[in-house]
Formats: sequence, structure tokens, C-alpha cells
Amino acid sequence: MGWTRGVRLAMGLSVCLTAAGCSEELGPESIPTTTASGVVTFSNRPMTQGWVELQPYDGALGDPTSARIGPDGSFRFDRAPVGKVVVRLFDVPLEAKGAIWLLRTRSPIRRETQSPEGPPMRIDIADELYRHQLSQAGAGR
Repeated sequence: MGWTRGVRLAMGLSVCLTAAGCSEELGPESIPTTTASGVVTFSNRPMTQGWVELQPYDGALGDPTSARIGPDGSFRFDRAPVGKVVVRLFDVPLEAKGAIWLLRTRSPIRRETQSPEGPPMRIDIADELYRHQLSQAGAGR
């Protein structure tokens, strides 16, 4: 009889404590996302395949996400991080191995996503590589 009474008392106490502690919801906070779209070109010609990856940086929150590049060079993200992102390109049909490595591992391409969605991103690989080359030349002075 004493054991049953003790179990009931413990269960009743745990229910009271649980109910009191549930006045605030615990758990991970949701990280805001946005939709983002754009087009990838090389010298104004659309890239016809590959992947675009967005990775947050400089205080932006979120998970890296990727989207396939369509035959017309377009891409779309349904859950992109909000804020400053590094844009990485994978499996794009480029002949220059150095450019492919740079765009995968140390991409100089930076953009900023907005919520609600801002204007489409325009990523011309030739322009981005040229800007990167100029910045490297300026850093070496």
C-alpha cells in the first residue's frame, strides 16, 4: 500500500512540475530562410548544367543549401539562408581546372539574400574570375 501511494505522489509531483515548466516552449529556434533565384552564365552564355551552393558567412545564419542549374542557366532555392552568402559552383562545364577548383573550394563569389526575395542573382563566371584576379593583383602590391 505504501509503495502505490509513493508512486502516485511521485507521478502527481512530476505532472505539476512538467506543467509549470511548459509555460515556455523549449527547443531549437527556427532559422529564417528565404527563396532565391538567378542565372549562371560564362561571358553572358548560360551554363547548362551543374549546381549552385549557398553558404552563409559573416554572421548570417542558416545551413548550406544547393540547387541544380537548369539548361537555361537558371537556379532556384526554396530555403536559402538570409543574409550574406558565399556562392560555390559545382560540376559546371568549364575547361580551366584552376577555375573549377577555385569556384568549388575558395569561391570569391559573394551575394546577399533578402526576405522577402530580392532581385534574381546574376552570376557571370568570367566577370567573377576577372574581379578575383584584379583583387589578387591589388593585394600583391
